Amino acid sequence: MTPDEQPEVRRLIDAHEHTLQVCRACAETTRDLAWEVKRGSVPSPEALAATLAEVERILAELGQVEIAIAEMKAALW
Repeated sequence: MTPDEQPEVRRLIDAHEHTLQVCRACAETTRDLAWEVKRGSVPSPEALAATLAEVERILAELGQVEIAIAEMKAALW
């Protein structure tokens, strides 16, 4: 790897790290919601709306990561 390539590689590693953080947050939210439902509790409409808003934000963010990965693949192949 050349010194010129290092910043791009670091950016890609940071992006993958961020993606993992997003996936972890999604999994934790799903787990917490499942436990709440299992206990017989129903989340409030507000809590569900907030969860849905966060899911939409995360899906949009993951879409950007997918685009970046496709661009990298296209540049390499």
